[in-house]
Amino acid sequence: MAEAALKDRNSEEGGNQLELISGRQTAAILMLLFDDDEAARILERLEPEEAERLGEAMFSVADVDSVQIEGSLNRFLELVKTQSTLAYKSDEKVGRVFRQALGTPRAENMMNRFAPKRPSNIASLLKWVPAKDIAALVENEPPQIAAVLISFMTPEAAAQMLQLVSPQLQQELIYRVATLGPVSAHALAQIHSLLEDNGPTAEEIVPPMEIGGVMDSASIVNNLPKQMGQMILKSVTKRNRQIGRQIEDEMFVFTDLLLLSKKDIGTVVRKVDAAILVPALRGASAEMKTKIFESMSQRAAETIQDDMEDAPPQPMEEVIAAQKAVIEIAKMMIDNGEISMSAGGADYV
Repeated sequence: MAEAALKDRNSEEGGNQLELISGRQTAAILMLLFDDDEAARILERLEPEEAERLGEAMFSVADVDSVQIEGSLNRFLELVKTQSTLAYKSDEKVGRVFRQALGTPRAENMMNRFAPKRPSNIASLLKWVPAKDIAALVENEPPQIAAVLISFMTPEAAAQMLQLVSPQLQQELIYRVATLGPVSAHALAQIHSLLEDNGPTAEEIVPPMEIGGVMDSASIVNNLPKQMGQMILKSVTKRNRQIGRQIEDEMFVFTDLLLLSKKDIGTVVRKVDAAILVPALRGASAEMKTKIFESMSQRAAETIQDDMEDAPPQPMEEVIAAQKAVIEIAKMMIDNGEISMSAGGADYV
């Protein structure tokens, strides 16, 4: 009896120890059990933040006991029981089969039509490069190549990097990003070679890729400090009025109205004709509709809701046009100081 009680107590203590091991620590234990090559192959598939957190966890589990190691292995085995290996490198398998059957050019053309769009390896590589190093890189490259490079960055990272280069280069890159079109395989190979020594050649890169555009430029400017963004936009508009206007239009979208206070959104709505508000709200999220209706009187909200129910289906073009009309009214009121808002890194006042 005493032996059985002791066994139960030890089991309970082991269970309590296992509860202290998190999922991240379980992964860390497994990484320490793998040989160096296996662990490295796993690590290279992680995002920078994931790799950092896993590294911290690997140090934290250095003193785990055999019970905890066994518990981690059991947890891992339970998880993999429900996973199939069918999806592992399925994209590579499909690519090999189609190239073998159809030849590379025809296979690539066909796969471009049905294969899921995957982020370029360039974007993955850039995540590991500090902003100051990318800034030094773009300052020494032709603007068009530099624009392609930052088009693969997140808007936040691109904005951080832009703050480290000269004002002249800032406006040049924003303009170039806005006017980018299809980028050749040769240019993509050149970008790869800037980021890694053994990057793929132009022949190994799939056909030209469509990147950049005014929306990308607008997203970057929205993440810059207000004064810097305004100066860049002014320079771009001076260079090309149409491009500058397009970027400005994309900087403020319909969903940004959610950043307005209840009072300010009510001020905007009172300026908008029902014939515009009804189609604009047809394409709005539930959150947006709720916020707008709450900013109105109960009677006005019920009237708009009834009009929306009675209105026939409308083409998406009309909905978008109506939303842009609401945005224009809001922008005019922001410029006049009637309302204020803050979005991302850019302030609207």
